[in-house]
Amino acid sequence: MDYRHYGRSTYKPTSRDNQEDASSELPVEGQALPPTPPSRLGSRDPFNQAHSSKTAPKLTFQAIQSHSARLVTRLWTWVKTHRSPKVLLALLGLFFFGIWFFLGEFRFMFWRAPSFTGFPFSSRNYLILFQNNYELRPTGGFISTYGELTFAHGFYTGLTLHDVYGEIDDHAREAAPLVVSTLLEDPNYQGHSFRDANFDPDFRITKDELIRFYTLTHPEAEVDGILAVDFHFLEQWLKAYEPLVLEQYESKPLTSDNLFEVLSAQVSDVDRHSLEVLSQRKDIQKPLVTTLIKKTLIFPWRITAFLDLMAQNFREKHLLATFNLKGLQNSFHYRAWDGALPQSDAGDFLAINLANYGGMKGDRYLKKDVQLELEASSERDILSNPIVKAKVTVTLSHEGFYDAPFSGDYAGYLRVMIPRGSKILKGGSVSENRSDSEVLGEIVRLKPGETMQLTYEYELPEYVWQNGVYTLHLHKQPGTEADQVRVVLHAPVGMSWIAPEFDVRESTAFYDVDLATDVNLSFELKSDTAAPRLLSNELTALNEITVEFNEPLQSQGAALVSNYQVIDLNQGNPNVTDSVTVIGARAEGRFLIITTEGMTAQPEEFYEVVLVNIADRQGNVQSPEARTVTVVQRGLPEVETNSDINSNPEILPNSEALPEEELL
Repeated sequence: MDYRHYGRSTYKPTSRDNQEDASSELPVEGQALPPTPPSRLGSRDPFNQAHSSKTAPKLTFQAIQSHSARLVTRLWTWVKTHRSPKVLLALLGLFFFGIWFFLGEFRFMFWRAPSFTGFPFSSRNYLILFQNNYELRPTGGFISTYGELTFAHGFYTGLTLHDVYGEIDDHAREAAPLVVSTLLEDPNYQGHSFRDANFDPDFRITKDELIRFYTLTHPEAEVDGILAVDFHFLEQWLKAYEPLVLEQYESKPLTSDNLFEVLSAQVSDVDRHSLEVLSQRKDIQKPLVTTLIKKTLIFPWRITAFLDLMAQNFREKHLLATFNLKGLQNSFHYRAWDGALPQSDAGDFLAINLANYGGMKGDRYLKKDVQLELEASSERDILSNPIVKAKVTVTLSHEGFYDAPFSGDYAGYLRVMIPRGSKILKGGSVSENRSDSEVLGEIVRLKPGETMQLTYEYELPEYVWQNGVYTLHLHKQPGTEADQVRVVLHAPVGMSWIAPEFDVRESTAFYDVDLATDVNLSFELKSDTAAPRLLSNELTALNEITVEFNEPLQSQGAALVSNYQVIDLNQGNPNVTDSVTVIGARAEGRFLIITTEGMTAQPEEFYEVVLVNIADRQGNVQSPEARTVTVVQRGLPEVETNSDINSNPEILPNSEALPEEELL
């Protein structure tokens, strides 16, 4: 478009404009229309109309720009002709409303766009990471390709993709973290580099490490942020346009179902030292990505669907973004789109993070189940909150087999991250010091078909309670699909839970979730308003009765002997009636021990025990009416011994001490 014709005078189209407009003129009456292939939008889809004939003009970015420029020119000419400020303001309002409508969950970017694009006087440089989540790493996956996205003065200026084994790998190797060097121990492993620099599970920290490695080979570069995309997102993006035919993939139609297979075949060629593919390794994903971008930008309704897809994948952490620009970083952190670990002093959290180092693409076949048990005890901490102990069980199952593509022996590093200040009772084999969490680490090695179960126990710090409410954050690892997680709550005996998201059953509550996104839970203990419930009672010794309740008893009330009475029922031996007196009582947790005198050895004799004013530690008292239970002299050693002696008429007590005449 010739911009010299823009001005205050009435616009006159040039011959070039007339030529371009001729392609969009209506056909002459009676002229045959070219055949139109079927599409989801039918005859209303201009994309299919533009490709309905071999002679149709190719729809490119330049063509779109040319049509858009002509539209803006004609609109501006119409506004100048009418010279109405109200009309201009109305059009501007309509224009901005349209942008606002299309942005959806990215409406906050309406205000952040100038900062993101460097408008009006700056430039912006971002790194784009393509992470393969089937080879899982702490922030989403192995970095197979990276790109450079640039803007200048508010305008997009380019996206270039590069291979991680190319120029960026041309620097002196550094010592890798001990875990990584242990798992990747191999004569061909040369040391730490850009492609392995996403070791830290907090993407904000990983960003700084990646930029540091990037500047080793690009010392003059200034990076304003990093955006990460994983393989799952590419599959979902492709699903909107499948099947997709690209020459670079031997004309085999690409779909979301076969994308992994096709790209893996390309990588397999590299692994077999195909020099041709090795020299063009960066092109494995580039044709796919550039084609998807073009198809997305062509029509507005596709942009809307794409933005919805992006928002969903940001929530599910298949997309991450973190910036060196404070305003942008705050906006993405507020939405938990920046891959940050949870704040350690904001309550309880559990973050399971698994990194594949030497396990091929084994995460495609790895199944992970997690169970977290929280037990609130009746003991109190210094803030008068119940002390909570946790037990985490992680079960890893290798569902692959040796004949499956890229399935083999799995080697990885498991981190179980919990709040800082937790008291570790049963930890892992690997220790790691972090300022934001405690880490329970483990080296994982699995063969196809094997299962590993790991268990950790710890006592949580006081700050997991906030004003009597317990908060729990279940943190999803970037790149994972939806690991199965179960949370089990155990309340002190006699208490229950107020937990809307849980299935509450008396003192126990259950919560099950397929962890596709982060989950925040809150619950609180329900005060004990129930009286202690009697579970069992028995005569544990002659003149000793033990009664068991469902919860600990109040010691002071339990010690009052006036609360108890024991009566001989004369069922076992009607000829002997014991006069039983209670001489003492004490509470030992859930057990009440009553001590008596006057009880004689009478096997199978029954006694009635009367109990009143039995209270738990919360002061809940049994019904004012007396509670009656029955105990039996049965199985007591001293009773059995005396019974054997007295039941034999030929043996008398102390017979050896009697005179001979009395014995006769």
